[in-house]
Amino acid sequence: MSISYEYEKVRSGSERQEGGWPQQPGPYPAAVLELCLSLSNPLAASTIALPTAWRALDHWNRYLESGDHQERDLFLEETRHLLALEQPLNNGAGGWLLVSTRPGGRVALCLSALMQSCALAVLLRALSMTGDQVHALALERCLETFRCDILDGGICSPLYADGIFFEELALYPALHSFNGMALALLSLHELILYWPACDEASRQLFQQALTTFEQSLSEFSGPFWPYRDLATRHLATPQELTLQIALLDALATSTKSEVCAHALQRWQRYARSRQGRLRYRWWHTRHSLSARLWRRWQPRLFPRPLDSSNQLRVCVPLPAFPAIGGVLTVLEGIEEAMQGHWRMEYLTRAITDQETGRYIIHRFGRSWMGASHFPFVWFYVLTGAARLFALLRQGTAFDLVLPQDAVFSALLSAPLGRLAGARVICIDHGHLTLLQEDIHPLHLAERRRLLAHRSRLRRFIGRVQEWCYWPSYRLMLRLAARCVDQYLVPGVAGDGVETMAARFGIPASRVVRFASMVNIERYPVPSEEERARRRQEYGLRQDDMVVAIACRLTPEKGLDLALASLARALEHLQPGTRARVRLMIAGDGPLRPELEQTIDQLQLQEHCALWGELPAPEIARLLSISDIFLYTSTRGACFSMAVLEAMAAGCAVIASTRPPSNALLLAEGRGIAVRPADIEETANALVRLLANPALCRQMGQAARAYIADRHSPEAFRRVLLRASGWAALEQITTETVARTGLEGEVED
Repeated sequence: MSISYEYEKVRSGSERQEGGWPQQPGPYPAAVLELCLSLSNPLAASTIALPTAWRALDHWNRYLESGDHQERDLFLEETRHLLALEQPLNNGAGGWLLVSTRPGGRVALCLSALMQSCALAVLLRALSMTGDQVHALALERCLETFRCDILDGGICSPLYADGIFFEELALYPALHSFNGMALALLSLHELILYWPACDEASRQLFQQALTTFEQSLSEFSGPFWPYRDLATRHLATPQELTLQIALLDALATSTKSEVCAHALQRWQRYARSRQGRLRYRWWHTRHSLSARLWRRWQPRLFPRPLDSSNQLRVCVPLPAFPAIGGVLTVLEGIEEAMQGHWRMEYLTRAITDQETGRYIIHRFGRSWMGASHFPFVWFYVLTGAARLFALLRQGTAFDLVLPQDAVFSALLSAPLGRLAGARVICIDHGHLTLLQEDIHPLHLAERRRLLAHRSRLRRFIGRVQEWCYWPSYRLMLRLAARCVDQYLVPGVAGDGVETMAARFGIPASRVVRFASMVNIERYPVPSEEERARRRQEYGLRQDDMVVAIACRLTPEKGLDLALASLARALEHLQPGTRARVRLMIAGDGPLRPELEQTIDQLQLQEHCALWGELPAPEIARLLSISDIFLYTSTRGACFSMAVLEAMAAGCAVIASTRPPSNALLLAEGRGIAVRPADIEETANALVRLLANPALCRQMGQAARAYIADRHSPEAFRRVLLRASGWAALEQITTETVARTGLEGEVED
């Protein structure tokens, strides 16, 4: 437990905390309590615990006002009723469960930040009055639910980079409701204010949550009226607006938050604005009518046959099948992590591999309808949308649409998916950051480099296509953003994703960062004998220092920089060490002839070998015999799957900080991060590792342990369950409960 209790026996026979029980809290905010009692909250109808807590707080306020001992006894009686309704959870937590109906009529149990916060307020007051150990332990169990991810809609895939959000209804996907979060903050602040023994972790938890709430207030503030929640963007009712004002007033007064005070002034202007009320009434009438009409017509346009399966049916739009690079690795991870939960079907333009028998594939368009050139990108979007519409009209009912980019695949699938009642979760692999000021020029230079050897006419056509392509790209991104429910983006905050999302109208609460999955069981570390045998198969000596590169041979991978760095490093090595260095490059692409020429120019023929395209098992074998993995990409976003896999295999990694997540991955002695395109720094890192095999092994072991802990299949499965939803309480709580505040990693 995080709070230590020392008790003494009192004359009544109960146990009382030794000198460290809470000070007596003041009255619960009267305006908040009065509104809670008067509003018809649907949560109150699903449990008797919430009205019980409200009645207890009402009796507490009456007791403080009048000093009537009968009110005190009624407060303690309601507290005993509340304790009798508590349900034990795992990890030493306890809570008051609610029953909620999920899409499809399924019933699920869940916790509520609103319920837990009211119970916390009651138990704090009861403990200050009685010092009873029963109240102390119940308070600790209740507090534990705020530390566990069960109440947090963004645990380890934090909201606003490193924040947490306590959910009014802790079912996933999370709604991010105003009232539940504000009430949770009120109760947590009372706890740390009135209990000197409250530990530092609880204080940090409150501060982290308050910062998140302050950041979210700009999103809750609509153009003419505030929102009830961030997920659906439904406007608050006038009664809910009054409660929000009371909550902001209480928070601004108790926490001295200037952000809450400024928001309170905005909310009061909403309430006073006659024009705002008229616009709200118009919105409410229009929304109610359109929802009623759509409920009548949706089953006719998109029939949903009865399905007794417990699996979610998932549509995965992507430009080609199978995917390549990091996209392929993520999709394989999804299939592995969600086996038994999801049934995946692919919507794709082209099939590039004949071994597709075990997949369900819906093909559309022609091979020339690519997503990388104008005007063919529009054909790709339109034909893909037509194919998806035909599937939905035929009764192919998808529960989830999972486009693999935020632009083309998202636009062809998100509007139709939302209309058909599916949830749209976009997993973006770098398209959100392609328009960044520091990345876009590099991308343009790479595309032009590929056209450099073409005819003048072809280069001219390429320029015209380029001029038309990027305005189309921006338009598609903006249109798709209107219909995507949530963006899942691998990586860490600071790589520009949040900035670009805001530029294209994507609210920050819809962007969730997560840790890409790597199953280290696929990268076993061989014994010394097995490693020597494998090296012999590839023509390598046991004492060779093997440097591996695995990527497509394209301009953005910086392979010319890698070769130049190796050449410079060899100049600074002892002759014996230099003779043992081998660079193995696995991959293929348009730059292969150019790389072969560069190898000849730098006289690296004795040290370098181009192995060509290798399947995933062969890549794993290559990494198992390698000492060092070299990654010299000049641009990138999210996580580099190549770096993650090399770390999982136990290689010492030298990687550029493109993407920026590499700096986090390789921190604390897990590898060496170098500046992009810095040949001198990369060469020095190579010299350092090539001359010290023991350091290579040490870095590799630390890297492998980090991947096993932070990028596991179970962590990834929880991310997907949280995003796609319908996970009942027991599905979340039976797993190892995650903690808040984990730096940079993502789990959801």
